[in-house]
Amino acid sequence: MDAFTVEPTFHKGLLVAQPVRGYRFSMDSVLLPHLIEGRFVTAVELGAGCGIMALQLFAHGKTTLLHLAESNPLLFEALRLTTAINALDGFFMLYQTDVQNLRVSGDLVYFNPPYGRGKVGKGERWQPFMTFLEKNRYKEVAYICPPQLDSVFSQFLGSRMNLRKEVQVWYKHSMRIVKQWTYEKVTPLRKALVVPSEETEQMYWDCP
Repeated sequence: MDAFTVEPTFHKGLLVAQPVRGYRFSMDSVLLPHLIEGRFVTAVELGAGCGIMALQLFAHGKTTLLHLAESNPLLFEALRLTTAINALDGFFMLYQTDVQNLRVSGDLVYFNPPYGRGKVGKGERWQPFMTFLEKNRYKEVAYICPPQLDSVFSQFLGSRMNLRKEVQVWYKHSMRIVKQWTYEKVTPLRKALVVPSEETEQMYWDCP
């Protein structure tokens, strides 16, 4: 039988279940929900993992109904437990399926796609996300990923949507790109975020 931990989150009263062994959420999954702009009636998360990003969006009131897709059986069980222990069955709709097979519409689609050391080339890592974006309807899209992977999504989304927000996230030894796309005509907001380490305590500055 698989073992899970149940731990408090950054929001009082909300708990998250995670497998004792295997993937556990990272800083990327903490940052993206906080950086998403706007409020949405429905949202779709591709590769929801244990549900940590959905919990944060819900806690901040950025959306009230979430469709959460996860194909990994162990992570889906963690997602199911997270939903149950927080009594969110009426707000979290769970789908144990590959994201490329998911057919559901939402005002916001967001994701933190898997990647191998930031390299692009293994299409099976990002192609299911692209397939979902091609086959479904949505008003806005947000994601966090390494720059190399961002170029793949930006090429597709930039041909049909407008950039709403871009944040460069700098860790000690790596970098992530957060982008949010919309069909509305907007002036893009660009910022950079340095995640504190031993070398720096700086957090925000505007990009040129």
